[in-house]
Amino acid sequence: MSTKDPQIKSYINLVRPKHWLKNILVFVPLLYAHNLTKPNLLFLTIQCFVSFCLISSVIYIINDIADVEKDRQHLVKCKRPIAAGQLSIKGAIAAAVILSVLGFFLSIFGFNSYLTFIFIASYALLNFAYSFILKHQPLIDCFAIAAGFVLRIYAGAAASESPVSEWLFLTIVSVSLFMAFGKRRGEIIKVHDTNATRAVLSSYDVGFMNGIIFVCAGLSIVFYALWALSNHALMIYTVPLIIYIVCKYLMIIHDKQAHGDPIGTILGNRGLLLALLIFGISSMMLLYMKGV
Repeated sequence: MSTKDPQIKSYINLVRPKHWLKNILVFVPLLYAHNLTKPNLLFLTIQCFVSFCLISSVIYIINDIADVEKDRQHLVKCKRPIAAGQLSIKGAIAAAVILSVLGFFLSIFGFNSYLTFIFIASYALLNFAYSFILKHQPLIDCFAIAAGFVLRIYAGAAASESPVSEWLFLTIVSVSLFMAFGKRRGEIIKVHDTNATRAVLSSYDVGFMNGIIFVCAGLSIVFYALWALSNHALMIYTVPLIIYIVCKYLMIIHDKQAHGDPIGTILGNRGLLLALLIFGISSMMLLYMKGV
């Protein structure tokens, strides 16, 4: 194995490709507006997805650079390429610049309006603010995370020229807050010295987190059910599956060994992942069935 191979692996870890799964949200407006079968809109949405993947990786790199010292004191984050000394800060900055140019170029090229670029640029600015300011503010940190998911939805809507209903907006907000507070809860339980790793954690306690998580979980189910009723008659039959998914997620993140990271939680549990796949497949079948 050449000496360059470990470095290539470190760069791959730096951009966190598994977290690109979050950007699948850009396809939601396309799917629910019954535009999935339109090749031109599908292509533009894929382009939007790739752009988000590149820009989100830039955000992760900048965040790792900003938090390098605190990450070195964290049980898990100390293994990140910069914190572990596998990559230099100069090399990470160079990677961020290249990805930024590619990502923003894709967010402009080929779209009928600049709205897609505006939403992606807003996402980047929000996350810059999060990395240096917002993540230190209690509650605001979790709402900033939720705003990032909402911007993904609206970027996908702009790319595919598909509307976002009020109930879909509220569903995404509540689900995003549900996962954000769940992540914070996991960090509180796992990290003993909160000031050394993330000072904002000292503003929260597990009791508060348990309460707000269950509130957001309940709202997620209610808002989704209302969206299903208003969007397509047959989609109401997916609500029991959503209830199961939410309950399964709650069960997992309340385990004492859980870290609360949404992607890690989903990919680390086959039952939850299978339920999500069944939900996705059944949603497409119900939405695109002829004659209904």
